[in-house]
Amino acid sequence: MSIAQVVVGGRSGDDEPVTLAAPVGERDSRVPLRGREPLVRQLMQLWQAPGDGVLHVLHGMSGCGKTAVALEMVVRVHGSSHAHPCGERVWWVNARHPATFAAGMRAVARQAGVRPDEVQAGGVVDALWERLGHAPYQWLLVVDGVEDLSLLDGPGQLAAGTGWVRPHVCARGLVIITSPCGIARLWGGGAKLHAVRPLGADEAAGLLLDQAGGAQGTQVEARRLGLRLGGLPLALRIAASYLSEAAAMPESLRDAQTPVDFASYLAALDHQKVGVHPAGAVAGAWRMSVELLHRQGLVHARYLVGLLAAFSAAPVPYTILLQPSVLTALPGAEGLDGTTVWRTLSELAALQLVELDSLPLQNKGPLCVSLHPLIRDIARSGPQSAVPVALMERVLALKEVREGPENPDSWAVWRTLAPHCLDLLRWGRNEAAGFSPQDRDVCAEAAERAARYLQAQGLHRQAREALEEVLALRISLGADDLGTATTRHTLALALHSLGEWQAAQDLYEEVLQTLERGKGSTHTHTLTVRHELGRVLLDQGQLHRAREHLAAVRSAREEAGGLEDPDALNARHELARIAHGLDQWAQAHAEYEALLALQQRVSGEDHPWTVTVRHNYACLLQDMGLTQQAHQECVRTLEGRRALYGDDHPSTLSTGYLMAVILRAGKKPQQARAALAEVRQRSALRLGEQHPQTLRCGRLLQLWDGQS
Repeated sequence: MSIAQVVVGGRSGDDEPVTLAAPVGERDSRVPLRGREPLVRQLMQLWQAPGDGVLHVLHGMSGCGKTAVALEMVVRVHGSSHAHPCGERVWWVNARHPATFAAGMRAVARQAGVRPDEVQAGGVVDALWERLGHAPYQWLLVVDGVEDLSLLDGPGQLAAGTGWVRPHVCARGLVIITSPCGIARLWGGGAKLHAVRPLGADEAAGLLLDQAGGAQGTQVEARRLGLRLGGLPLALRIAASYLSEAAAMPESLRDAQTPVDFASYLAALDHQKVGVHPAGAVAGAWRMSVELLHRQGLVHARYLVGLLAAFSAAPVPYTILLQPSVLTALPGAEGLDGTTVWRTLSELAALQLVELDSLPLQNKGPLCVSLHPLIRDIARSGPQSAVPVALMERVLALKEVREGPENPDSWAVWRTLAPHCLDLLRWGRNEAAGFSPQDRDVCAEAAERAARYLQAQGLHRQAREALEEVLALRISLGADDLGTATTRHTLALALHSLGEWQAAQDLYEEVLQTLERGKGSTHTHTLTVRHELGRVLLDQGQLHRAREHLAAVRSAREEAGGLEDPDALNARHELARIAHGLDQWAQAHAEYEALLALQQRVSGEDHPWTVTVRHNYACLLQDMGLTQQAHQECVRTLEGRRALYGDDHPSTLSTGYLMAVILRAGKKPQQARAALAEVRQRSALRLGEQHPQTLRCGRLLQLWDGQS
């Protein structure tokens, strides 16, 4: 194998030393190349098989390990038992600087047999590829670090196949190029692109442990740090090197705040501690990528990335947040139409600065885009702008977002939007951010709607925490009791769902008094709160007080909206529960059957309200000793709730508890116990050990175990 250093004449006439040897010293043979084995094997297969004549481009963001893959390829070629009878030649050309690249390619031409006078002539490129096309030996040309693709044009054009590197006809040749650019049209049809993506969490953790050693933390801690660094090998090595150096430093010389393990390094990252954050290592590449897109006419790339970075680290639903109707009139968004947004995001994805959802096959939810964590850190480094708040204000007015978060039809939207609405609370609470009271009110409104979505998903603790913050923010903005009534009502719902029934009752009664004074006893909001007060009294066994409130609500709702008004039907359903609780089983049975038929017609078979009526109907059938009928209704309810909410939602767990009871009554004690034990475990994880649902499961398990 031939790997050499040569001296070539520069254009100025001076001799310029250039090496064509691969920088194998940068490869650490003591540790494995994590996460790249499939790609290296693919490249080796290309080396060992007849060449396809195309340019093989390893592309990815700066620091993702493209050069490391190419180096691994060179080392394996050198150690391969597959040797060509006429020998092999490997050339490594550094393309990071124009002069070095041109000199390196002329050196390759000289070694390939181009005459000295042709090497300095204008036709050297054609002469080089003529020679390589008919070379009797096997050859590998690696062009490393191509940041500016125009460098490869030479006297021709890269995309047209007439540049310094081009498709070839040699069956024994292979061209590998490393570049951050993965925009296929810029490479032309003679190139095949191979994405070198950031490492997955496990591989990133392995790299950290390889480089820093196990003394810096556990696999789990390394995994968390690897995720925070976006799986970027360069950033991972910087972090590992920092920790190794910190660990070697005498403790008396080490600053008390210096991170010394994976966990403390992660904490320092989140606090943007100077000297720790490796984002600077990719900042230059980020700027060059934006400049590349600017030259391509995509002048909004920096603006869009800055806008995306202003939201939370969760995937951003760009088909919602970046709609042209939302962006209209935003400062800096002039000229940003839908086509420009799509083209810019697509090119950013080709540069691996973002990860872009493809069109979904079944999921009807919004498409999302995710920024690489380090790119997000770079883009967030300046002062916080109020533009995202203005954008969110427009988003909240969209038809698909105005739909209540409690409605299942809206869940696909709110699933992606909620993290960003909740993130705005940080800025709403921070008076130093300089946001206007109107902007901070938008933050409160967005977060409250997101909390309602959390509540609908059974994430009651998270909903409570968010609502308490929203309430504090609204009060700080000067809202009176009437202005905070909706927030306090929603907070009471969360408390109710968490089993804090007395606290929920107190808050319901407080809000009810406020609304009766401010809006009247028959206002729809007043009736909604009175309905919920009746429910919490029912759950506490205060059946007669509950019936008083719910009967009044039903009457008012039917008078205003008719017998099939959805809110009237809900009040009627709670009254059926009260009849059940008072052992008025015949009355409850008739009501449940009538309600099921009505809800199926008004709301649909799969609507949460219909499913809830069916659940309580199954409870009644079980108490009446109609076990087989109860089992049939419970099966349908469980299927419905799993489809709506998943296995861990409190409503699903409640039906799971009922199913266990029915199985026990049906003489299936082993199945019943297994089902109840699973419900108790899920309930403890989701709702907590002291939630009434969890405690009820535990007590019943103890009773059953004692009986057996």
